[in-house]
Amino acid sequence: MVKGKIVAMALIGASVLAGCAAENDPSRAQPGDCLAAVGEGKKTTDLRIVGCAAPEAAYRVAKRLKRGQRSCGSTTYGYASSGYVRGGGWHLCLTLNAEVGDCFHQEVGFPTGKATKVACGPSATYRIVKRVDGSADKELCGEGAAYPVRNDLARPVYLVYPDPPLTICTDRV
Repeated sequence: MVKGKIVAMALIGASVLAGCAAENDPSRAQPGDCLAAVGEGKKTTDLRIVGCAAPEAAYRVAKRLKRGQRSCGSTTYGYASSGYVRGGGWHLCLTLNAEVGDCFHQEVGFPTGKATKVACGPSATYRIVKRVDGSADKELCGEGAAYPVRNDLARPVYLVYPDPPLTICTDRV
């Protein structure tokens, strides 16, 4: 009888561990955490939590929506989601994890296409030329900056994130 209890306890323990997300799983991400796109596709669908100083850390979690919320409130946020099944799941609103001088390669359209930090050079789509924390104002990027339009990032673009307030200005490399 003791042997049967041990086997049952081991199975329950394995089931509990299998249901727990790995430490780097995006389902555990909180505001301030950074994510890297690790999938092979061109969309931001397979993400992992990484240290914000890691070279692959292209995204930062701006906010984690509460159960039942589905919108980040601004179309410049990237997003990651488990999908919503009967009001469950999780949804993250993402900004670029970018400092002035960082360069990115952007697959497909912004912001849902995969962004990857790269060396500034031929593989880069755009460079960060200004970052203003605490303010969400497109005017900070200058008169020539435009709203990001799907695949047109080869011009100055403003990325305005209202919550928490952040403005990022880009230009072609």
